[in-house]
Amino acid sequence: MATVRKRDAAEVGPGAEFERQVGTMALSQLEGTGALALMRAVAWHNSLARLGFAAPLVVVHDLGCLIAGLGRPSSHLRGLGDPELAEGWRRLLVELGDSELVRAQAGWKHRDPMVGVVLARVIATVIPQLPDDVRVLRPLALPSDVMHYTRVEPTSAFNRYDQSVATAWLSTMTTHRLLPILEVEQIDLDALRLLGLFRGGEALPGVDLADLYNVIMSPSLADVIDFSMELLPSILEVRREAGQQSFSIDGYASIERRGNLDDLVLTQLAYDDDVFEQKLVESELLFFTHEKQMENERRDHQVLVDGSASMRGVREVFARGLALALCKRLALLGEDVSLRFFDSRLYEGVKVLPSGSSEVPYALQFRAERGRNYARVIRQLNAELATPRRGAAHTLVYLLTHGECQLPSDDVAMLANRAPIYGVFILPSGPLDQPYLDHLHRVHVIDADAISHGRRAQKARQIIDDVENDLEGRRTGKTASRRRPTRVVRPGERRGRA
Repeated sequence: MATVRKRDAAEVGPGAEFERQVGTMALSQLEGTGALALMRAVAWHNSLARLGFAAPLVVVHDLGCLIAGLGRPSSHLRGLGDPELAEGWRRLLVELGDSELVRAQAGWKHRDPMVGVVLARVIATVIPQLPDDVRVLRPLALPSDVMHYTRVEPTSAFNRYDQSVATAWLSTMTTHRLLPILEVEQIDLDALRLLGLFRGGEALPGVDLADLYNVIMSPSLADVIDFSMELLPSILEVRREAGQQSFSIDGYASIERRGNLDDLVLTQLAYDDDVFEQKLVESELLFFTHEKQMENERRDHQVLVDGSASMRGVREVFARGLALALCKRLALLGEDVSLRFFDSRLYEGVKVLPSGSSEVPYALQFRAERGRNYARVIRQLNAELATPRRGAAHTLVYLLTHGECQLPSDDVAMLANRAPIYGVFILPSGPLDQPYLDHLHRVHVIDADAISHGRRAQKARQIIDDVENDLEGRRTGKTASRRRPTRVVRPGERRGRA
């Protein structure tokens, strides 16, 4: 009988490459997984392919399921392949299972993009150690239709195709076992929890996979992430009062298209019978009702964060953490919110949605290298607000900057006539005595005492509460005067102007 030679990677086409990848699952050393775990592994594999990583499906499956809590290392050797290599892979999975990332997997929302970027960080340290012919392989996406996987049996596919790529990966990871272990230990869980707070479905709305990867990879974002995690869990607890107002007495509240025939507006009876019946079927008749839809004034909140070099360090941490919390709070209250940065110009920014998370990578990663030109920024904003727009909303502006932000008073006065301005000045180097302060609706000065690690969250919540109280005042008609006398506050004073 002729010997059947295994086909190597150079001989296989796209369909055979798919079968070869499924065949690598015969090397898996996890137990407790099933078809759902396999399909999620396919999604992780495709996320890695988009990021440029070509890893075998078994590596993605075992590491991903371990991180996401979908499986556990087998208590005994299982699968095919070299027993020594399989035992080394199993022991590595056991060691990774003791890491904080795996033990705390229930504390973050391990959606597919999140798991994909975590896997990318882990395997990125292993790739330089791979053999040259394996390291240069191009990534290929796998089909996402589950029916393809029901037609391929892993053991049979393993025996029909050369699995040297998968064994090279497992051998490299077990030989250099400290690399994936150390990388897993260094992953910032707070960054995962921060992104997990904004769950809008299985995907991360508005978040590019590369941006998400950069957030997970960058250690310089730790301070902003820590401050955001101090604020956001309590900020996100919002209940919106929406819907209908009911008036059981004192007559009718409004005229609506729906209601009881007893409440029909009498003039509707003047229609001919045919017209009356048609309007009744098409809900075009008018009824007196005891309920009235709540109609709130539409507002557009522009949160502007100074991104210039003067905001590096502690100022940047407070400004970006406050901006994230303020934007998310306003969005959850049903407001239209935009987060924007400025330096020598005003950037477009991102729209903040109640269930989205696009603002998180944007706020964490934005870097401006264009110097400073605050006069140009204020004129650009004035020009935007002066442009006629259909259905334009009432605008409110929040300015998060430092004490040396010098703006032309005339331009600030022009902007204040179009929109209330909230000024937050972080760590001024001297007395805050800018000539335009009288045009601001509110002024908050964050001195060294207020920005200390133990009090910064309290101060940020106070600012957000002031904004929310002003919004409530606008709804009830008890809005305070726009222009208030602003007291000059020195950095050494404990009580800031609010």
